[in-house]
Amino acid sequence: MKLYKADAIVLRSRDCGEGNKILVLYSREYGKLRVIAHGVAKPSSRKRGAVQLFSRTNFLIHRGRELDSVSQCEVMEMFPALRRDLGSISRASYMAELVDVFTAEGEPNGPLFLLLLATLRLLAVKDPELLIRAFEIKAAGLLGYSPVLDACASCGAELLQGPLSFSPSMGGVLCGDCSTADLDAAPCNRGQVEVLKILADWDPARLHQLKVDEPTRKQLQNMLRKYIRYHLEGELKSAAFLSRYV
Repeated sequence: MKLYKADAIVLRSRDCGEGNKILVLYSREYGKLRVIAHGVAKPSSRKRGAVQLFSRTNFLIHRGRELDSVSQCEVMEMFPALRRDLGSISRASYMAELVDVFTAEGEPNGPLFLLLLATLRLLAVKDPELLIRAFEIKAAGLLGYSPVLDACASCGAELLQGPLSFSPSMGGVLCGDCSTADLDAAPCNRGQVEVLKILADWDPARLHQLKVDEPTRKQLQNMLRKYIRYHLEGELKSAAFLSRYV
């Protein structure tokens, strides 16, 4: 079949001359796709709006020998509120980069597509910081990297009150007795672990009901960024920008 349809979100684009763009899409049906859109950067192109970053678009794509190409596209959602301020653009860029780097081409993950779509819809109107934390831990779980939060990731013991720590290399929370097993583990407490569980379990639309103080927010950011950095074996460019400017 030379033509196929894809319901996809535009994660990334780059110019490649003569008004053409290379697009990285994340689709419900096929996972990540890399395609070429001919002439979309030209002022006269009717496809320009449909290939903007973060847009959700219905694509009709032609299979090519080396690179598939966009035959037709119709925008479904554009999320204009995400482009109104630096914070929203930066957070959307971070989520897009996270999905791009964490996934391989041609491996569908419908729940991850729906998570990205739901979070983009909420990002400009709900608590953006908690939405990003929830996206991080939910996406990690959907991709097979869910951290251990219900027991010690090292010895399996119940997590009682007292000093705890969060270890990316050991896969989750460590009890007080095992905290020395990873000297780079981030100290945490039972309350912070419970918030992580809520972020992993709750629907993103409910998160505005959650009251989280500033020290806990900072610690959750530290824990999850370290966890993602460990599994990616490097820092995302957009994460560094977020930490510095937003």
